[in-house]
Amino acid sequence: MLETLGSLVDSSLVQADTRGGEPRFSLLETIREYALERLGDGDWREAHDRHAAYLLALAQPAAAELAGPGQLAWLDRLETEHDDLLAAMSWLVDQGPPERALRLFWVTWKFWWLRGHIAELARLGDNVAANSERLPPHQRTIALSAVGFILISNGDQAKAETLFGQNLPLYRQVSGKLGVVLTATVLGVLGYLAALRRDYPHATDLLGQSQALLREVGDDDLSGYDRLQHLLTVALVGLNVLGQVQLSQGGNDTAARLFTDGLTVARRAQDTISLLISLYDLALTSQAQGDLARAAGHLRGGLALAAGAGDETSAAYYLEGLAAVAGQQDNPQRAVRLLAAARSLLEAKGSGWLHAFVPRVPHDDAVLEALRSRIGDAAFEEAQAWGASTGSRRAREYALE
Repeated sequence: MLETLGSLVDSSLVQADTRGGEPRFSLLETIREYALERLGDGDWREAHDRHAAYLLALAQPAAAELAGPGQLAWLDRLETEHDDLLAAMSWLVDQGPPERALRLFWVTWKFWWLRGHIAELARLGDNVAANSERLPPHQRTIALSAVGFILISNGDQAKAETLFGQNLPLYRQVSGKLGVVLTATVLGVLGYLAALRRDYPHATDLLGQSQALLREVGDDDLSGYDRLQHLLTVALVGLNVLGQVQLSQGGNDTAARLFTDGLTVARRAQDTISLLISLYDLALTSQAQGDLARAAGHLRGGLALAAGAGDETSAAYYLEGLAAVAGQQDNPQRAVRLLAAARSLLEAKGSGWLHAFVPRVPHDDAVLEALRSRIGDAAFEEAQAWGASTGSRRAREYALE
């Protein structure tokens, strides 16, 4: 096999490259187009199906890769296969059995979120929702949840609220402990979306229903993905969303307690997503309480965690948080540098997911103009140019100093 590949490379029919420390081979585009033309309809489908099956097997995480340090190696492996993974997902959603598309999404969703690729799945959402009607109720609820969370992350909260609300009876039909957890998750998400609309009485009612269901199931009663889903729901819906409601209404101490409990659960799960949300929420509460040193500590911890997971968009939101603290600590030049670095990173990488699940700190042009008035035009322009050109790694190093 290697001799054949070497011969093809020498003949300029195949390109050799290195990604993730491993050799990679790809067809020249003209050769690839010719090969596709030569495939008959049956061969075409068989090739796509075999390709998707290979990617599904590759993406399946081992037990040690579900959370913690092992998850980083899994994320890196999928990043290397990003283009092929997206092609396989697109094929399964458009042409394959819906249960296979759902399986591939279910085992890879954290990759799409943490590596800033979730917007790539947005165009597939309508097809996933439509195809889910062919699935059993349990699988259909998971598919609809996937679509709903993609909508939230892409800023379409109204459509997500409609989707979850219309299908809540379907979630209630799912039997077993996972069915309870899924229903609790949806109730909690609907509560969160109601809170975003400042309908706090309705939000509180929905969140209370979610918590009541969560108390029926202990995470020790579950295993694998089901256990992680339960812990994720407890951390985010049962604690962080309730804390955000309290924080928005001035209940800083209650919010701090809820966020601290959420962080404890997230650490038990070793789940990067819930850890990032909990640390950001705790930083906001510490700011509201006037403890800027503690707020900065939470933000630095979250920034390091996001950077370690390769989640550059979430790292950018943490840079914004540290900019807000710097401004309050009478260091406007540092604030401008960090805000400019965050903006540059988000422009390059997209909006990511974190902004949809936390109250984002003030970051707009009005904030920058207020900082300009504090340090003057020349110092402002220098600081903004530094932040815009410094690069993500140097910006993180600067923020962690």
